[in-house]
Amino acid sequence: MIHGIYFVTDAYAPITVTAQVDAALTAGIRIIQLRDKTMTDAEMVRVARMIQPMVCSAWGRLVINDRVDVAIACKVDGLHIGQSDGDVMDVRERIGPDMILGLSIENHGQLAAMPPNTVDYIGAGPVRATGSKPNHAPPLGFEGLAQITAAAPCPTVAIGGLTVKDTAAVHAAGCVSMAVVAAIAHAPNAALAASDLVTGWEAST
Repeated sequence: MIHGIYFVTDAYAPITVTAQVDAALTAGIRIIQLRDKTMTDAEMVRVARMIQPMVCSAWGRLVINDRVDVAIACKVDGLHIGQSDGDVMDVRERIGPDMILGLSIENHGQLAAMPPNTVDYIGAGPVRATGSKPNHAPPLGFEGLAQITAAAPCPTVAIGGLTVKDTAAVHAAGCVSMAVVAAIAHAPNAALAASDLVTGWEAST
């Protein structure tokens, strides 16, 4: 369901969201998360519907960050929420049993509090400090990542300051996927960066 490189869009990147998604899909990335903390729901629906055909034609999955109403309105493949984005059980009830649900986990306390049988994967991090998410939690490091992955009742996606050099370490920590933002969105050549990430991940598995 979730595996390999997982790309999260960045509205503040030097290239458009559409160009970011195209670079990721062309490289073989099949999980795309649309994230923008400032857009209105209506604007996000418009952007989601613009990139949705691109993702579908590549047999990928489109995940919406935080916005439950947008995910439902666009009938996307998944929704990813953070710790402050509502009750997980309520969110699951709203989106139904078939939509993929991911939850950000920053520490063992949050993992222990996660309701059973509601979340399909966790996004564990930040592994390192990251500029794409101000005021983030203390970095886990790879040892902390491995500990959370081992304790998680569902697959783990690593996130937070990760680059192509980290694919082997993320895989060694037991994660099924590695999420990146700036490593593609802010790369001098997004398509080449995405391709290198896919190659690096495949070489580490």
